[in-house]
Amino acid sequence: MFFEDFHSGLSAVTPSRTVTVEELDAFIDITGLHLPMFMSDESAQEIGHPRRLVTGPMVLAVAMGLVKASGWFDQVVAVLEFTDMRFRRAVHPDDTLTAHITVLDSRPTRDPARGLVVLSYQILNQDGNKVLEMKGTYLFSRKPEGSDS
Repeated sequence: MFFEDFHSGLSAVTPSRTVTVEELDAFIDITGLHLPMFMSDESAQEIGHPRRLVTGPMVLAVAMGLVKASGWFDQVVAVLEFTDMRFRRAVHPDDTLTAHITVLDSRPTRDPARGLVVLSYQILNQDGNKVLEMKGTYLFSRKPEGSDS
């Protein structure tokens, strides 16, 4: 989607994706987040969780992948910021996540080839419980002059 495709109130729901134990293990290895609560059910249970946890950065990364899969990031140039990020509920391996996206604002920049878009996210688990909410601000490419697409 190009900048011109975004308008306040536009919303979408992404496809869903289940987070596997293997993906969590790979993410922990890549990031170095080798904390006990992410590594084993027993360690998570010691701090009051029923089983091991998915890291917050992985929840964010999966959410952004869901948005990409929906086609919303096809013309993104840069991420400028994330704000108001709140993790609302724990995510565990085998949880299924879905992103609900809403455009809060869009406005042109001084660069005629780019526009600014602010998105609101609600990431829900398989039970419809909100696990993450946040806002993201992005630069998007504008449609080439004379383009109808």
